[in-house]
Amino acid sequence: MARYIKANPKVARFLNLQNDRLAVRDGNYILWQADMLAFGPLFRLNETLTAIGAISLMPHEAREEQDGTVTRPLPEATDPRFIVTPTTSGDDADAEPDETVSEPDVTEEPADNNHLNDNLQ
Repeated sequence: MARYIKANPKVARFLNLQNDRLAVRDGNYILWQADMLAFGPLFRLNETLTAIGAISLMPHEAREEQDGTVTRPLPEATDPRFIVTPTTSGDDADAEPDETVSEPDVTEEPADNNHLNDNLQ
């Protein structure tokens, strides 16, 4: 049976599907099972989902997400390219940070987008 994949916006952008797939109420996307072929064969779907921080949904579960009746949380991705930093909400949003951390001035090489397939095989 075909499955749907709930994934964060970084995954949708990586696959260039942010304008072609459904964005749900929590800001994540419902992708198609076939979209996961970009990361490797479907028999490794569980490994792919772990790497990108996504979950597999049955059709009725995808419909619940679409309708907004159920919002399932996503696990944290193990691939650093797909880790989403949680946003603060509520009273903590106005709080001042305890320390300021500056990024070092380092020039990095462009990311090689093809190495995810190597990690999953």
